[in-house]
Amino acid sequence: MKKNVLRGLIAGALTVGASVCPPSVYVYAAEAESGDLETYSLADVIVTASRSDTQIADVPADVTLISEAQIERGNYKSVSDALAGANINVVKKGFAAYPIINGDTRVLVMVDGKKVNWDHLMVSGDDNAVNVDQVPMENVERIEIVRGPNSSLYGERAVSGVINIITKRAKTGKPSGSLNMQLGAWGEKRAGVYVTGGDAKNSIKASAAHERSHDFRYRNADGDTRTFGNSDIKHTDYTIGYDRIIGNDRLSFDFSRHEMDDGFGVLLKNPKTGEPTYTGRQETLDTAYGITYMFGSEKDGEGTFLRYYRNESTADSPFGAPYNHKLRRNSFEGQKLWMLGDKNMLVGGFLWAKESIYENNDGSEMNASATTKAIFAEDDWQLGGGYALKLGTRYEHHSDFGGDVASHISLNKKFGRNTHVYFSWGQAVNNPTLKMRYADTPYMKGNPNLKQEKSQTYTLGAESQLSRKWNVSASIYKSKVKDALNWSWNVYTRYYNVDNEDRRGMELSARYRASNAWTVRAAYSYAHVESTDTNKNYLSTNTRPNGYNLGLSYTMNRWSADADMNYVTGRSIERFTDTSYLTLDLGVNYRVSDAFKVYLKGYNLTNEAYESIGIGFGAQRGAYAMPSRHFVLGATYNF
Repeated sequence: MKKNVLRGLIAGALTVGASVCPPSVYVYAAEAESGDLETYSLADVIVTASRSDTQIADVPADVTLISEAQIERGNYKSVSDALAGANINVVKKGFAAYPIINGDTRVLVMVDGKKVNWDHLMVSGDDNAVNVDQVPMENVERIEIVRGPNSSLYGERAVSGVINIITKRAKTGKPSGSLNMQLGAWGEKRAGVYVTGGDAKNSIKASAAHERSHDFRYRNADGDTRTFGNSDIKHTDYTIGYDRIIGNDRLSFDFSRHEMDDGFGVLLKNPKTGEPTYTGRQETLDTAYGITYMFGSEKDGEGTFLRYYRNESTADSPFGAPYNHKLRRNSFEGQKLWMLGDKNMLVGGFLWAKESIYENNDGSEMNASATTKAIFAEDDWQLGGGYALKLGTRYEHHSDFGGDVASHISLNKKFGRNTHVYFSWGQAVNNPTLKMRYADTPYMKGNPNLKQEKSQTYTLGAESQLSRKWNVSASIYKSKVKDALNWSWNVYTRYYNVDNEDRRGMELSARYRASNAWTVRAAYSYAHVESTDTNKNYLSTNTRPNGYNLGLSYTMNRWSADADMNYVTGRSIERFTDTSYLTLDLGVNYRVSDAFKVYLKGYNLTNEAYESIGIGFGAQRGAYAMPSRHFVLGATYNF
């Protein structure tokens, strides 16, 4: 522990001392000419990795960018579908979905740079999980995924990676937008609309979406098709945004509302019959609103800002007994970007946030709150010869745990414009949630003596655009988590700390553009976990020890199609019905006119019987069954 603190303070001292308009109706043709249809370019810019505009070739990390063009082509109905389409491991539980990065659920999820994780159990089965399907796809411009620890920039929770869902910016000009409709298996119906417009000084955007679906069907381990009881969903989303240009600055207001009225089956009591564990319904309301003032955003990018935002979540979700909660978070943060010469950029900022939770579980009440204060700085040095050095540190004070330092050091080497190699070391912190520490019900007892999870991760990687036809990337990582959090059940649930949890793995990918019409993609991921946890709960959450992905894309004239085959091996037979599974998804688009397209998507065409996550205490293998073969027919009109 002392060594970790010393490393953090040294890196901190070095840091301080070193002081979109709507998708074009011609998008397919334009992409086919540019060659960027199937993946991003190393010249593309992201903001998540450095909290400022940075080309991917300058980012010393494994990055995945899901672009607006990819979203438009993929016809995704949710953020989780978009992540899965980009070969990101996603756990789906009917009413909610959450990501796994580097074999780990300790992922920070943000919307436009604003944290949406909660200090509470948001998705049954994993306290690290946050439902990523809170934002309607009509309002999503792109999604940035950065693997590796990012606590030095974003604070606790950013242990294995960060996902930043970036919404569309309100546009000027006459009203424009899109309308989307989908019909699918099991009574699925979805409709969404997005509209934006304005003048040179004022612009507004708005979106709305509604989705309904009956209980889905699945195949069990015996090969029989059954209905997953109480798995129906009913979701409604609204968003509103307003921008005001003030000289070279921009003032933005945003509001979002996510309503859910879902069957709360969660997991199967009997996978052979489809009987769910719970028969109640879940009613959830998530709202968020905020105001941001961007300095010089119309001239110098968006590196300097002040922001206030508030998140709220209420739920009525009986686990066989009366249950409801209300969560609130108020946050105020700021950031400043300085250019200290042509080869040195410094980003610094602060955060103040207070999170409060109220819970009533079968008559047992809990009130708890925590305040977080933080300052951070990151120094980016261009050393010449293609080398760049990043030094970052963050001091964060939590009202329960006191102060912590998390830092990182990384070195990036560019070989021309199309190749870079990087090495990084970073620390991360993950606090026990308020629910873990203060719950006091017949079903869960808090542990006020829980310690923070603290980790350090080493990453080595490279990415190269070898030619117009070939793109390859590779990264390996190794991390060690001290005092890892886990839980056990004996009459009630109680959390405890595990001495050590070691993780190592790799990500490999390649893309070959065979012709203007055909592109082939291949990827492999490896995630291995070793832990001193005698309950071996990590066997359930390591859902993709070995993941193989093969993709094929076709584009010609008005037709386009994408096929993705995923093969997973190495899963624990103690927690899953099988050690491996194979799925195939296929989507076909036909553009009727420049403004109108229709599409058909088929999921799990192999009709595989598999689960999204392994079982915990008392459940039968196969309890978290995934949907069987099904289809969605949709249409999109751009105006």
